[in-house]
Amino acid sequence: MISLDNVQLETFESLVGCVFTTGGVRLEMSAVKALGHRHEAAVRAPFSVLFRGAQGLRLPQGTYRFECEDLSEIEIFITQVADGAEGSEFEAVFT
Repeated sequence: MISLDNVQLETFESLVGCVFTTGGVRLEMSAVKALGHRHEAAVRAPFSVLFRGAQGLRLPQGTYRFECEDLSEIEIFITQVADGAEGSEFEAVFT
């Protein structure tokens, strides 16, 4: 399992378009975004990862263990941020 202490924006950049699964739910990573400058005491520069699932999909905010073919298992805290015609959107923020 990948430790969150070791992930950076670059860890996820090449995974845009990959499918992450958790408990039979499939979420496609749709974007990775830098969120500003790194604070002196921070472990990394802040960034967010966006996922898209099926329209109408609801997942409670929380930590999920994801599997992805191109990445080892990883636990990520996600929050649902939208549900529209393009599908349900979830965000993970790393600071």
